[in-house]
Order: sequence, then C-alpha cells, then structure tokens
Amino acid sequence: MARRADARGGGGGGGGKFMSRMVTGQKPIHVRPPRPEKERVDMVPRDVVERCIVALFEKRGSPREAAMEDLVGALEGHVSAREVSCKYTTIVSRCVFSLKKGSVREARLAYRAIGILALTLGGGGDDTAGAKDVLAEAFPFLAKTVEASHDMAKVLAAIDGLAVATFAGEDGDDEIERSMDAIWGGVIDPSSAGPGGSRLAAGDARKTTPEALAAAVSAWAFLLTVVHDRYEAEEGESCKDKIALLAKLLDDHDDRGVRVAAGEAIAACVELKLAHDTPPEDMEALNATVSYLATEPSGTGAGDKRRHAGQKDIFRQIEIFLDDGEAPTKSVRTSSSRQSVLKVTTWTKLLQLNFLTRYLGNGFHSHLQHNPLFGETFEVDGNEVEGLPAARKMMSRKQREKKRTLERRRCREAVWKEKNKFGLPEEEPESGTTALMLLPALACCHHMLPPVHRQPHLLPPTAPATASHMLPPVQQPILLLEY
Repeated sequence: MARRADARGGGGGGGGKFMSRMVTGQKPIHVRPPRPEKERVDMVPRDVVERCIVALFEKRGSPREAAMEDLVGALEGHVSAREVSCKYTTIVSRCVFSLKKGSVREARLAYRAIGILALTLGGGGDDTAGAKDVLAEAFPFLAKTVEASHDMAKVLAAIDGLAVATFAGEDGDDEIERSMDAIWGGVIDPSSAGPGGSRLAAGDARKTTPEALAAAVSAWAFLLTVVHDRYEAEEGESCKDKIALLAKLLDDHDDRGVRVAAGEAIAACVELKLAHDTPPEDMEALNATVSYLATEPSGTGAGDKRRHAGQKDIFRQIEIFLDDGEAPTKSVRTSSSRQSVLKVTTWTKLLQLNFLTRYLGNGFHSHLQHNPLFGETFEVDGNEVEGLPAARKMMSRKQREKKRTLERRRCREAVWKEKNKFGLPEEEPESGTTALMLLPALACCHHMLPPVHRQPHLLPPTAPATASHMLPPVQQPILLLEY
C-alpha cells in the first residue's frame, strides 16, 4: 500500500460500567451509574486514576482486577488527556503485568484499558506522543495474543485493543499495515502468514470462534479505512485476493455477524477502488450473493434470529451501492441539547463510526463531545434543526415567527416616522441662526422659540395703574429679526 505519513481516519466492545469505590482488601461495592450520559466526564472523580494505579500494584489478583475495572470505566467516561499524560507509562506497564500474571478477565480489561488509553491520548497536541508510546510498548503483546493465543476471549479483546491503539497512535501507514497483517494472518486467513510468519507451533491449530472472526474482519476493514481516509488508492493498488476470501465468507459461513462484517469490508474495498482488477465474473457472483442475503428468508443462518432483519437491511444498502454507487447515510446526535449532529455519507466513515460506537459503548458520546481525535475524524454540524422532536420543532418555529413579527414592527415604525417627519416636534434652533416671528408664541409652544430681548424705547407706553382694570392689555404685532 502507498505510504502516507499523515493519513489518519476515524472489541467485544460494549461499554463497561463505571464503579466508584475505594479499592481495598474488602469486598468491592458495585454502584450502578446514572442513565444520562450528557455530562459523564464530570462524574469521574479527579483522583480515580491515581487510586487505580496504586491498587494495580497489589499482589493479590482480586484488588488488581477491581482496580482495572475502575480504570476502564473512568477512561470510557473520558478522563482528560492532560490528567493521564504523565501517568500513561505506569498504566501501560501495569497492564502488561496483568496480561502476564492476571486472570482471563483481568487480561481482557487490560487490553481494553490499553486501547482506550491510546484513544484518550491521541487527540492531537502535545499528548499525541503518548498514544504513539502506548502503541509501541503494547504492540508486541497485542499482536502475539492475536496470532497465537488459544483463548478466544483474550483474542477478541486483543483484536479490538490493537485496532483502536493503532488508530490513535499510528505514525504512518507502515504501522497500520503491520497491525492489519497481524489481524489478517492471525485470525482471518492463518495460511497466508506462511510457516515462518505464524507464531503457532508446527502442527498446533486453534479453533477460531465466529465472534472472533467477525471482530477480526471488522477491525481489519476499520484499519483499511484509516489508511485511505483522505486519499484514494493509487493506481495498481488492489485487494483482489482479500476480496475473494471475504466473498467466500459470504458464501460459506452461516454466522450473521461474519456475513455482515465481510459485506461491509467488501463495500469499503469497492468504494476505495481496491476492486478494480477483480474479474467481472467474480463481481457478478458477488452481486448475486449480496442480492440473496438482502432477501434471505427467515430461519436460515446461525445466530440470533433478531439480527435477521438487520442483516437484510445492511445487504440491501450494499446491493444499492454496488449497482448505483449510492452509499448509505447515518446521523448521530452529539449533545444533550440535540442541536448538533454527526452525519456520515460514505462506507468509509460509516465503518469507522460503527466500529468506534461498538467499542466504546456508553462512553462513545463522552468521547465524541470531549475527545479532539473524534473532531479530527468526523465532521459535526452544530446548526442542525432537522430531525428534532415535534415539540422542539414547534418551539423553534414560534421563535422564528416572533423574530419576524418584531422585525416587521420595527420596519413599520421606521416607515411611519419617515412619512410624518414634518408633523413631529422640532428641535430648538441652534445659536447663530435667523428666527422669524410674526406673532408672539403661544404659551404652550414658548419652549420652541428663542428668548425675545425687547428694547424699552420700542415698546408702547404703559397704561396708568389706575386704568389697568378698565382695558385689557393690547398685544401688538412684532416683527423681529434676530441674528
């Protein structure tokens, strides 16, 4: 594959429960978390990571397992990268110790802690180097488990941890392809690794469960989209052999999870133009298989029957894409206010979104809101109104109508003032202007006229005081020019 150093994309991965307790020698107390997830990051105590690290040095397994579970719960709720930037080395070393000495459950939690820790540190800035260090230190243990472990529970956890740690801490396509090769040769097609490439002893075979196989196909496709997230495949680049094996899984495997993972991986390969050299007859056979799975009758195929409708829906989308090139769309609300939405419109982004959603579980929305790595991977529209509940739509419509009413009222007042500006009270004339007065001002309007300075020799003679009651005062017209 092409080398693109700056390409960045975007488990049995249900989200675990956060349990707030003091890790002691006593029996732990399990506390059920609140249902709302809108401010989960604020629910994580600031010192929970430090308390977990201290308890991870316990010699007994039960306190370590309890501390590892608390650590995973805190990381799922998105602890700030700044808070763990100076502790990640110790956390990774204790996780590696749990992988070597701990129980199966403690090891599974350790794999998960490594993956989410890298995801927390991979959000850009100065803390990105921490994600690279996590991947560099944990990769040998993750890859060995994926390729050689007989415990499928550990393999399942290691696959998801390896994919997420690579997504967050990769430093170029070489590291991504290294993880893809470990997943493909270790689980999907062990024969492709060759005698010298497999970590299993000669003659030592292991039985891969459908859950592990589906997780491996999904993780491999996820990392494939990370490589080609920003670039199309270069000319000559192909996944012909891998598409042939994925198509075989569609035909031969009866587990619905494996079928869905293989179908989505094929759709991503076609979208990334990695199927250009696949023979036409093979593509026709593939289209026929996809069409059958899109209309498969109920009662066929292993697994949960309730997943039958989901499988048919996904393969209908794949069929439409293979025929018309139309990719599905998916929207996810990103905040409790329901005003922001994440929308994907390609198979590449849909695979990334589905993988991270499944891996993080209940912690997905916390990371989507607070982890900068998700902002780099997905585009979030903060002005989305479409899709709101009916009550919120009505409220928004009323607010817009109220705003328009106020605006129209202001416009009417401005027009009225413009039309009636000559009938409005005028301001006092400034000093130095000429005022023309033909008659004395009325009492009610005296404030509008300038003061009049009369000269005594121009005024009429004053009547005697004795006759003031006999005649009214005479008001003479005055012509006054004032400058």
